[in-house]
Amino acid sequence: MKYHWPFAILLIFPIATHQRSFKEELSYVGAVVEYSPVKSTNGGVSVADQNTENYMKFVAKASEYKVDILVFPESSLSSSPSYIPAPEDKVTPCDETKEKYTTALKSMSCAAKKYGMYMVINHREKFDCEASNSSKCPGNGLLIYNTNVVFDRSGQVIARYRKYNLFGEKGINTEPVAVPSTFKTDFGVTFGQFICFDILFETPTLNLTRDLGVTDIVYSNHWFSELPLAYGVEAQGAWAYANDVNFLASGYNNPKTASGGSGIYIGQKGYIKVISEDKASNILVVAKIPKVVNGKRALDIDEKELHVVTFNKSEISTSDVSGTGTYTYKTSDLSPYTSELIDVKQSSYNKTLCNRGLCCDFKLKMDYDDSVVNEDSKYYRYRLAVFNGTMSFAGAATGGIKVCGVIACTADSLDTCGELFQPDKKFVAPVTFRSIDIKLPRAGSEKIFFMPATFAKNMQPLNSTEFSFGIVGPKEAQDYEMALKKPRSDLLSFVLLGRNFALDGGPVTKGLSSVMSSSFALLWTVVLANMAVYFKLL
Repeated sequence: MKYHWPFAILLIFPIATHQRSFKEELSYVGAVVEYSPVKSTNGGVSVADQNTENYMKFVAKASEYKVDILVFPESSLSSSPSYIPAPEDKVTPCDETKEKYTTALKSMSCAAKKYGMYMVINHREKFDCEASNSSKCPGNGLLIYNTNVVFDRSGQVIARYRKYNLFGEKGINTEPVAVPSTFKTDFGVTFGQFICFDILFETPTLNLTRDLGVTDIVYSNHWFSELPLAYGVEAQGAWAYANDVNFLASGYNNPKTASGGSGIYIGQKGYIKVISEDKASNILVVAKIPKVVNGKRALDIDEKELHVVTFNKSEISTSDVSGTGTYTYKTSDLSPYTSELIDVKQSSYNKTLCNRGLCCDFKLKMDYDDSVVNEDSKYYRYRLAVFNGTMSFAGAATGGIKVCGVIACTADSLDTCGELFQPDKKFVAPVTFRSIDIKLPRAGSEKIFFMPATFAKNMQPLNSTEFSFGIVGPKEAQDYEMALKKPRSDLLSFVLLGRNFALDGGPVTKGLSSVMSSSFALLWTVVLANMAVYFKLL
């Protein structure tokens, strides 16, 4: 009998492997990183080496929770470009002795191998283009890409995605066409991936969900927030809900440039955790993520399986334990919008507002407590906002949008909408929205992609139990509808937001004041020219 005992142990307890979750299970363990990177050398230690060392701390901690897949932010590891193996070459950089790959890339491959987890990092990539006969090949024969790299549990590169929609990014190249990137895992989930600014565009993001049926997304970002419609986590929550996907978002943290925002979102089930910090922070979020099987999630969100680890300054030097409590952000030009100040003292407020052919129906119910307001009080006013046209994304690109929403303002005028009050003891909230109902006719074009953009004073989107969003009405007369289901007194935006991809790249829609200014400038130029001719003739 004693000779069979070791064999019996092997039958009962399988040989140890790095694999945590299995195909048959209805969930897997995912983790995202909110990271404030090192930006300067220290004692002769390079920026890349310092960031790699910090990355290792996240990996080691994630392994304690048996994480299957770990996602790191955009542009926070190394600015030195590296050759990155093509997935079909089946290369494990950790095992390579050649100096072809940077130390940072090899180290992360070794970390994935050591701890046995899938890992998503972002790294600058250099690519020899002379052999490919690329028409864009520069004199040095190298193209540089902003690239996401995925390692499997053995440290092998199994996916590579080159960012397609650049946010400025001088010196970075793009592929001739967007190439969607997916990868399969041993725990039975196929992931898609894209980077930062991509989230606002049709390709390659919607190719993943519409064409390839991907249900889980990994997303690395170095976002620059803009209010009232494009704060980092606001955009993440809206996209994840509208596509009903599991969305693992990892953010580069730098509040001074309005950068940051991470989270784990479970589509229309809501988010498990959102990170939106007003100070330099280094945070690991680990959660059990329900798989999508045959279009449905068999499991609900299990908050007991959520783990949030915040690294202090002694662990990661860039952590700011004190913080300023100050949010930095950009604001959009709302002058082309049709807008109306809401009379919040009315218990109900119904209105139809139109802008360039787009008409939105609003029904609001509110409570107003004037006892908390005095001449020194700071409190938000609210406006209805409607827009149908093309906006600038912080000067990096232009895109078509449709907006039907309620937005907060720091004063009565439209130009204060999107501004924030900094934390202050004098801040009060006299307005409570008991319900908000927004409807607009369903657009016939497939180029319109609608999302529920929500944001509150805690710098987080509303969770899915607090609002509804979708298509309502009979087939011949359907509307998009968005409704607030639970009272809120801290709303900053509640917007039915559409992306009209057909207008991308077009001229920005001007407001009346801008048009008048341009016309006046043209008129004044003509007057001056005529005066010059007149005086020359004298």
